[in-house]
Amino acid sequence: MFKQSFTNLSKLPKQRVRQWLSTFETIICDADGVLWHFNKAIEGAPETFNLLKASGRRMFVVTNNSGVESSALIKKARSFGIELDDNHMLTSAMAIAHYLGSKKFSKKAYIIGEPGINHELSKFDICSFAVQNEQSDKSMLQFAKEMKLDPEVGAVIVAKDDTFNVQTIMRACAYLLNNRVLFLGTCLDGAYPIGNNRVLVGAGAMIAAIKTISGRKPLILGKPNPMMVNELRNCGHINPETTLMIGDTLKTDILFAHNSGFQSLFVGTGVSTVKDVEAARCSGTQQGMAMVPDTYLPSLVQLQEFV
Repeated sequence: MFKQSFTNLSKLPKQRVRQWLSTFETIICDADGVLWHFNKAIEGAPETFNLLKASGRRMFVVTNNSGVESSALIKKARSFGIELDDNHMLTSAMAIAHYLGSKKFSKKAYIIGEPGINHELSKFDICSFAVQNEQSDKSMLQFAKEMKLDPEVGAVIVAKDDTFNVQTIMRACAYLLNNRVLFLGTCLDGAYPIGNNRVLVGAGAMIAAIKTISGRKPLILGKPNPMMVNELRNCGHINPETTLMIGDTLKTDILFAHNSGFQSLFVGTGVSTVKDVEAARCSGTQQGMAMVPDTYLPSLVQLQEFV
């Protein structure tokens, strides 16, 4: 109905919006920027999520957060009062684990990232390890010559990592010189604004450094890759024509909706801005238009009046 029109729902007759919303059997929400900011719920978001769930819709949260395992994120959501069912939280770490499991991966995975990936891989009996806080007072040349590599490594997995440094890059690239070693990433989020002109460095920046030096192209298994919801689609929990994706980031959430055949609702409580949408719409490119959301609301709480 509103395909790539960036329609502000708050300016439409309520009955028209209610009719549109009634066509969705499944609603997928991003987490940070839609439901919460770090350790604080966004005002009205938990109540809106619960209201949508109480209306009979299937509610899922799909996030590129790979820092902890899915059960910890479910616990976090519930601590904010969000009534999220078991197994209704999907993460980029889970997507990587399912991908390697489907490939019957039997080697070791070298992980640049937080513990969530290790936890999810262990569910598939996949051996993984990280080398964090690796410091060296040696020159790059000396470090490269003396660096010990595990010959059993068959995949390099890159996510957001607070300890990322030059030694990390060198180790990853050394493994990736072997073309048989898989290069996997969680997402391409370059940065996360935290206010006061400050940003956190995202996985995308770390992946970009390794990609540039290794000359290898990674397979990104988090959003916007539609593979993230393959299992839900295969089990019949998702029909793209009756699924709505609610997100705050154009390059991940809205592009994910486009790639998956979902309709999209952009909320202005997170990373991307209205100016970003206008820039995408005015780009004149197919890639830019793929990031233009169908609909818009300043925040999720405003959806309540249409349920």
